[in-house]
Amino acid sequence: MKHVFFTILFTILLIAIPASADSKIKIDTVPADYTPTYSITNQPVHLNKYHFEVNEETGRARVVVTYTYAENMIAGKGDPGGPPTTRAEIPGLVYDAQNHSVVYRADGKQTVCATVQESHGVWGRRSKVTNTNACTVSTEPTNVTSDDGWELHHRQMLNTYLDIR
Repeated sequence: MKHVFFTILFTILLIAIPASADSKIKIDTVPADYTPTYSITNQPVHLNKYHFEVNEETGRARVVVTYTYAENMIAGKGDPGGPPTTRAEIPGLVYDAQNHSVVYRADGKQTVCATVQESHGVWGRRSKVTNTNACTVSTEPTNVTSDDGWELHHRQMLNTYLDIR
């Protein structure tokens, strides 16, 4: 009987206590391949880099993700087009002017994604945003099927995520 009581109590506690798992927020889905301007073959798309941007006037923040493709990475060729850039404003991602940081707030928890340093120079006032690595960006391949009313079209895509630690 005691064993059953403790099992029930343990189960209730597991349900009542929120998991401390990291948050993974989907921010975009982009094509998994790209045809460079001066080529006829598709190239696989890869995450290149990401950074955060702030609008100090509105208190807004967003994440900007750039992609590259295999031929560009290997040969160092520049393509005037390139894979599309993702610019995403995410609910809960804000510019905290008081603490000069980009913060993700959700469920009573706050994570500092980037710090913001202001500098004054010849070209005026600028802000330098530096990632803290508490918020990173990742991609995962996925298959998407669309229906044109007659045929089904299958295409490989990349889901892009903001990972909050």
